[in-house]
Amino acid sequence: MFSFDWHQKFMDIAVYAATNPWQFLYYVFMFLTPMFIISGYLAYRLAKDIDRNEKAKRAKSQQQTNIAKVRRHAKRD
Repeated sequence: MFSFDWHQKFMDIAVYAATNPWQFLYYVFMFLTPMFIISGYLAYRLAKDIDRNEKAKRAKSQQQTNIAKVRRHAKRD
């Protein structure tokens, strides 16, 4: 149905990069810069989410420990 020659497309890009290296690099960086910005933002959000989850786990663990201490002291009295 759709015939696409990957080898020919790669060769066209390679020839273009060889004949216009600065323009090729400009286009590559123009495409990659937003991707790096998005990647950095998502990595930052992921790190914050992981920290938030770890903090919540520690708080819940501390709460369970405190509840257990109160119950032990209540049994002694």
